[in-house]
Amino acid sequence: MINKNEFMKVERTRRYYGFDLVKIIAMINVINLHINGKIRYSQLNPQNLKFKQLYRFESFSYWPVNAFGLISGIIGYKKYRFMNVIYIWFIYNFYSLFFSIHLYYKSKIDSKKLILSFFPLGIRKNWYVNAYIFMYLFLPFIINSIGSINKIFYSKIIFYFFFIYSIYHTIIKYNIKNTNFDFTLEGYSSLWLLILYIAGGYIGRFYIHKNSIPNFLFLIIYIICSFISSEYVFYSIRKENFPNILFLSYNSPTVIFQALSLIFFFSNVKINNQYLIKAISLIYRLNFSVTIINLELLHSEIQPILKLLKFIKELSPNNLFFKIIKN
Repeated sequence: MINKNEFMKVERTRRYYGFDLVKIIAMINVINLHINGKIRYSQLNPQNLKFKQLYRFESFSYWPVNAFGLISGIIGYKKYRFMNVIYIWFIYNFYSLFFSIHLYYKSKIDSKKLILSFFPLGIRKNWYVNAYIFMYLFLPFIINSIGSINKIFYSKIIFYFFFIYSIYHTIIKYNIKNTNFDFTLEGYSSLWLLILYIAGGYIGRFYIHKNSIPNFLFLIIYIICSFISSEYVFYSIRKENFPNILFLSYNSPTVIFQALSLIFFFSNVKINNQYLIKAISLIYRLNFSVTIINLELLHSEIQPILKLLKFIKELSPNNLFFKIIKN
């Protein structure tokens, strides 16, 4: 007979492996986005098939940052763990120093860049680490509120966040093209990660595993939102002869719903196979390290590594999906 503690452990396992799987898929998409970032879109003809494939790929892959932020709130709002930020700081500094020292001895970087590798905060290429660390420092003041605020008032706050920082921001951006509404930097900021964490706490408290929506509908929502983001780019090219990436930002409504739909989909997936569970557990623990290594390798401009990463990209789920559609 299973006692209460063992039962809770089983329930936790069933709940969290789906989130781990989302993070693994998100990691793959982040790597692919980094690789795509090395391609100069401005040098491609907008009428070229490769141009359209790249933007389609971007549209289907832009959700990971939102998913990471939301899941952090869903599973972390009950308890603050300061060691999380220490872990991220340590991992990032380790790989930053490792690759920088290697490149310095290979005469790929100068002493100034080597010294900067000891101080990664504030460097733009490390924006997620910067945003996460600064966001995490504010969480002790937020977590108690997430656990105690009533559902009705919490719902109003979430609606306010979504309307102001997503809907309203998109409307403003549509009309004046470039905007930095209230310092969100279109999602590249600690403020946006904090908003995602608060929204994730709301989902974790009131909605995760408590919805009656058929699971396949979440995938349909993901696909529809992805196509809206890409089709608007192609529409803007036909209308203005210039790609408008209005919906390709982290605070875009379509990208937010992409992340939400995949989180809800995988949270409802039951994973019982022990070999799959072990594989997910192993890969999940490497998630952050693999992403940082990928980023450092891309900035190192080591050609054999870049060719290997491009080969890995060809095996990604999104690329396979588009090949199926094309055939």
